[in-house]
Amino acid sequence: MRRAPLVVSVCLLALGLFQASCEKRTFTPGVTDWDAVKAIISRYPTIFRLGLFDTEPDTQSFYREITSSYADIEEGKFTPGDPDHITLTWTDSLTGKLHYDSSGHPHEKSIVFKTRTRAYFERWGYINDPNRGWVLRRISGTVINSSPATSRDIDELHIVSDGVDVYVYQPGVDTLVTKDSTLAFGKGKEVTFTVEPGDTSDFLFLHLKEEEEYQKIPFVNNGDETFTASWTTTDDPQPGKPYYHAIVDLVSRESVAADTTEYDFKAWGIVYRIK
Repeated sequence: MRRAPLVVSVCLLALGLFQASCEKRTFTPGVTDWDAVKAIISRYPTIFRLGLFDTEPDTQSFYREITSSYADIEEGKFTPGDPDHITLTWTDSLTGKLHYDSSGHPHEKSIVFKTRTRAYFERWGYINDPNRGWVLRRISGTVINSSPATSRDIDELHIVSDGVDVYVYQPGVDTLVTKDSTLAFGKGKEVTFTVEPGDTSDFLFLHLKEEEEYQKIPFVNNGDETFTASWTTTDDPQPGKPYYHAIVDLVSRESVAADTTEYDFKAWGIVYRIK
């Protein structure tokens, strides 16, 4: 009978060693909840990496050359609960050059701008699962501003397509919505964006990339302080690429025409799906 405690101790020690070995196999040292949600973000470049647009030389007044990009979480909040929550703001700080034509001569100037996208995650799995159990549940659109400040503004955006007729304002771009509640356009359907800018002298472009072809579409002046641009969605969406961005781009005309004027622009990235 005096051997029983020894047997129990040996069993407990074996159980402890077994559990420890399991933990070593399932947990990745150094990986935090923030690392896990950043890994999820990296799988959605069409939602979170919007600074890399209009970077191809063209004949439409100007284009941007990006020389550096730094994307990371700017602010975030972890809320324990059932399930746990993380709400964060993802930003991409970019620097580069604006290439433009002034009086028939090529020019360039330094540019700095910053993108901002919000995201909301919930933990529905276990911390030893891939991504530590986190799931991306809600996203916002993207606001992009020249840095350190912009004087540009978009008063209103009207979006019309088959079965879609919505107005978008700045608070709406920042609003978190479930991924399945983002705008949805049909395959091969015409979509029209009508924008009311704060300054009607701005350069206005719509940027899209649904397939391999990049589109830079000038907005047309309607003569009533609104501008319109349209495109037809692809009838063959890429498998595994459920989300796209339509980028409304406003650039101060003086930014492009005057060498001494600092780069001044604003853009909205509107998330949409094709189904």
